[in-house]
Amino acid sequence: MRYDRLEIISNNLSLATLSPHVTITHRDHILDVLTSVRDKIHLGARLVSHPLAGSVKPHETPYRSIVLLNQQEGLDMESLNTIEQAIERYQILCQPNPSHMTLTAADIHRLFPEKQNRDFQFIDMQLIKSSLSAMGIRFAEYQAAVV
Repeated sequence: MRYDRLEIISNNLSLATLSPHVTITHRDHILDVLTSVRDKIHLGARLVSHPLAGSVKPHETPYRSIVLLNQQEGLDMESLNTIEQAIERYQILCQPNPSHMTLTAADIHRLFPEKQNRDFQFIDMQLIKSSLSAMGIRFAEYQAAVV
């Protein structure tokens, strides 16, 4: 696998210094993350991490990060089906509070206490670290971003 083709799409600013081997693309909110991933899959990328990874329910955390392999070898239908199902699942779980999917960093800072925000960032970071570790990638230690 070519590590230079890996990309993390995330709304979690604390991932900024995660690994020099992986491109990190920041998006404003969860819906941006999910739709950007879907768009990349249409261009030939393949999911490396699952968009619903972890035991944290999508409507309970304001952060989502997803690892892709930009392989450009045609449309990977399994990845496309997975991201489409994840978007649908988010929409269902966030029906009581649809604005959850479009919370920006400023919104998250306003709505959640600082410690809870850092905890959410940390959980998201650990899920990504686990995916990268399974691929043999080394990365910098966790450094929380000031949001």
